[in-house]
Parts: sequence; C-alpha cells; structure tokens
Amino acid sequence: MEQRKRQRVGARGMSRREVLRLGSILAAGAAGPFVLRRAGAAEAFSWRRFAGQSIFVQFTKHPWSTTIIQLLPEFEKPTGIKVEFSELPELQARQKVTVEFTAGTGGIDAWLTFLPVEKRRFWRSGWYADLGKFLKDPTMTAPDYDWNDIAKVAQTAATQPDGTISALPIFVDTIIVFYRKDLFQQKGLKPPRTLAEMEAYAQEFHDPKNNMYGFIGRGLKNANAPSWNWVLYSMGGNFLTKDRKASLNTPEAVNAMDYFAGMLRRFAPPGVVNYNWYECSATFMQGRAAMYLDAIGFGTQFEDREKSSIVGKVGYMAAPAGPAGRFSTLSTNAVGVSAQSKRQGPAYFFIQWATRKPIAVRALLDGTLGPRASIWNDPLVKTKAKMPPDWSMAYQESLKVGVPSQPEIVGVTEYRDIIGVAIQKAIEGAKSSEVLAQAQKEFQELLDKTEK
Repeated sequence: MEQRKRQRVGARGMSRREVLRLGSILAAGAAGPFVLRRAGAAEAFSWRRFAGQSIFVQFTKHPWSTTIIQLLPEFEKPTGIKVEFSELPELQARQKVTVEFTAGTGGIDAWLTFLPVEKRRFWRSGWYADLGKFLKDPTMTAPDYDWNDIAKVAQTAATQPDGTISALPIFVDTIIVFYRKDLFQQKGLKPPRTLAEMEAYAQEFHDPKNNMYGFIGRGLKNANAPSWNWVLYSMGGNFLTKDRKASLNTPEAVNAMDYFAGMLRRFAPPGVVNYNWYECSATFMQGRAAMYLDAIGFGTQFEDREKSSIVGKVGYMAAPAGPAGRFSTLSTNAVGVSAQSKRQGPAYFFIQWATRKPIAVRALLDGTLGPRASIWNDPLVKTKAKMPPDWSMAYQESLKVGVPSQPEIVGVTEYRDIIGVAIQKAIEGAKSSEVLAQAQKEFQELLDKTEK
C-alpha cells in the first residue's frame, strides 16, 4: 500500500509561544478530550497501550486531512503507534475502500467516511466497527474526550438506527447564504430573513446587461440536490414519509421546486444547469452575483486576496426561513474504524486523537469547521481567526437548526441523480408537478429495490 512522506507541521501564522502552547496540549494531552465517567478513569487509560503497533488509514483529499497528516508525528511519538496512509480524491478513495471491504482484505484500519453517502450502505454491509463500546470503556477513551461536546446533529449523523456509533465526526458542512454586503449597504438593505425576501432582493440586484446576477446556486444534476433539499424542508416537505416511502410529489415539494428552479431560471447566469460549486464560486468571486447559496466551507476562498476580487465585501448568514420555519441542511464527515480490522484498538486510538479538542482547534485555524462547541471559545481561535465573525456565527446558528442534507438510505447517490434531473428540467421550464411526478415514481422504485 502507498505510504506517503510526512512533514512536521510548521508555525505558519502563529507565534512561537502559540506553537509551543499547542504542541504541549497535543503531546501532554495525547492523554486528553469524554466527560470523566468515574473516579480513577484517568489512571485506567494510557495512550501507550498499543505502543509498537501500526495501522493503515485511508484519507480523502481535504483540508482536514492535510492538517492531520502534518500532525501525525504528534500522535506517533506519545502513543508509539505507527501510521501508514494513502490520500486520494473522494470518489477514488470511496472506490478503493469499497473494493477492499468487499474483498475482506482487512488492509484498511480507519478511513474518512462521508456519512450522507456511506452511512446506510456501509452499515448494511457490516463494514463499520461499533465505536460505542469504545466510548463507554474508560480504558479505551481518554477521560476528557467529551463526546457531549460534539454537536447533537453530528452525533445523530454518526449513529445508526440500531443505536451503534459508526464514526467520530470531524467536520460538518452546512448550507448558508453568501451575499455582497457592500451592494446591500448601497441599497440600504439588510440580509434576507425569509425566502420571499431573498427572491425580492434577487430581483432588485439582477442586472444581466451589466454582468450582475441576482442569485446563483448549483444547477448541475446530482450536485444540485442538497440546496433543493434545504428549500424542501423550508416549505414543510421531506424526501420520505414517516413510514419511509417516497414523498416527492406533495404540494410542499412542488412549491420547493417552483421556488428553487425559478430562482435559478430567472436570476442566475445562462447555462446554470451545468454549474457545480466550482462555477458558482468562480462567478461569485468575480463579483458577478449578489447572493450565492452553497456550503459554508467555500467561504474561505472569498477572503483570499490571491483568488478573490470581493475580499471584505462578503456577508455570511444562516439560510433564511421559509413558511415551515428555518432549517439548514448539514453533511457530516467523520472517521470510522473498519469492522474487518485486526487492529481496531490502535485504529480507535488514532481517530480518538484526531477528533480531540486540540486537533479540532488546529483544524479550525486551517479552515475546517469542526463539530465541537468548545473550540469557538479557544483563545487561539479568537485571536487567529482568518474569517469574519459572521462566518462563524452563521455556522453556529446553522448547527442549531440542522437537518440531514440527504435521505438516509442505501441509494442516496441514485436519489440525487433522480431529483437532480427533475431540478434541471424545471430550471429549463418544465412544470414542477410533472418532473416531480416522474421523480416520485423513480424514487419509490429505488426504495423498493434497496430498502427491503
């Protein structure tokens, strides 16, 4: 298996005192963050328990992975556990993991798992080790790990229908609205509080003759699903009924399609049906859109002076409310331990370390939004934050009203294709009721085949 060269983390943007402070937390605290369960728990736990063993970790290319790989020496030295790893783009990593797990090789001990896609499918296949037993064991989990510091929505995302915990959350992506605060100020407008206001403001700013579009969001098939799903919740709909049947042809779903497809058809650039996040972000960074609906993680590039023409001109807000209330669709990424691994103990020690508060702080400083509540009060975060305060406020507000970004089903990718085609057709002018009737039929057929 591929073993990549590792480099020790540097002091980029941090003073020597701050680096030493963080390093002391990481090293000394490879004995620390789980609420103290009983007297003597600290004495029962030792980070040296699996010293001399080695594990293999499959990373997905992401800023979080970059941070962890740089910090690996800070895990290996105090624990004595050697980490070998591979780092691949998301689709390639998922393909590799699927092939390895299907073959039952036991070669992968831990991996970065994208729960919206893998949660139900991998659980059904028996590929996740249950981490709940480790979290409850004072000899396996450091007394200050504090599972309850992790946002409830992220805990729920990592928990299966049978109550087992399949992974430890590392970051949560949420849909928010990026808006040009300078343009809003010029017109004396405040950020939109409702879907109706967002539509009215899109109309106000829309000026295609001068290369300004009122609103932009993903129109490409599959990629467009999470944003539409948010509108669906806001209109009072859902993908599934309580008995887990398809629910895409309801009046609420039709209203959601009318709104989302209508916003893109009327106020987005021509050809938006082929826009993924890259094209949307580029359009916004070039100063050609007043509002942009997408995942909060894309916000860091808007404040990058080497890439963006709108540095300091962007406002960040949790998605506005619809008739049914305010919601934010969340996608949780996590790290899991393979049920096939013969080294589950040291693999769990690694993912426990990688999701501790000090590591979450460092990841946040590098631009990864962690699910731990306590990291936002950390002194380093307060003094070294690279993003404006409203960015972190939008994230924290979103967590409070978070809902799953996709239906928790085995065929989530197929669902995204089904609804994605419907969205594209609606953008192009087809009736929402008609495209959703077809999507309802195909989605129910998918559920009948995969959810037995």
